[in-house]
Amino acid sequence: QPAFAVVLCSATLRLLNSFEHAKRELGLLDFAALQCLQVDSPFAYAEQAEMILPTTRCEPTAADFSQELIRLLPRYLDAKKGSLVLFASYWQMQEVAAALRQQGFSLLVQGEASRQALLDLHKSRVQGGGASILFGTQSFSEGLDLPGDLLTNLIITKLPFAVPTSPLEAAQSEAISARGGNAFVQLSLPATAKKLVQACGRLLRQEQDRGRIVILDRRLVSKSYGKAMLDTLPPFRRIIEY
Repeated sequence: QPAFAVVLCSATLRLLNSFEHAKRELGLLDFAALQCLQVDSPFAYAEQAEMILPTTRCEPTAADFSQELIRLLPRYLDAKKGSLVLFASYWQMQEVAAALRQQGFSLLVQGEASRQALLDLHKSRVQGGGASILFGTQSFSEGLDLPGDLLTNLIITKLPFAVPTSPLEAAQSEAISARGGNAFVQLSLPATAKKLVQACGRLLRQEQDRGRIVILDRRLVSKSYGKAMLDTLPPFRRIIEY
């Protein structure tokens, strides 16, 4: 039976101030009956959370960025009930975790136990009145529900750009370029913005939740696309230290 109407709802349908990426992904660019609407969130983002962009000494593409993370992370992990630190690469997560453990931090690191076992231990620590720090990669930025004190401190170490050598990314980029488009603007930036929105969405899961987000990627300030990517995020109270 043909549908009378279909309603699609998601926090990631509108990216970089446009619905174009979602329409392209769904094959609806030329669908005349399509209507797009942005509606307000029930969350009072500016009151419930702050987003901090600390000054960093280098960009994430620099060879010594892991050392910069090792230097910066301790100041944002102290005395927080539930923390989640998201990494763009598994090897960097392991390198940073090893260094912070030498400094005395107790960490729950993706890959060292099953996802459920790590989450159960995290919940046990926080609900027992202590602090807990989860380290994870991109898979921990989606479908992870840690309401209340289980997550009050979210740290994103790097913008989640896809690996440019992946077969899917290469094929999509080639198709866009063949049509005279710009693969970085039309593919990479919206895809990264979507992942960033999903990652930031881990923090506030209920209307009474509170917390902060720390993003350690200076490209949000130094690159021309930074402002558009920041504006894609919910209107958290911003503290930009640059």
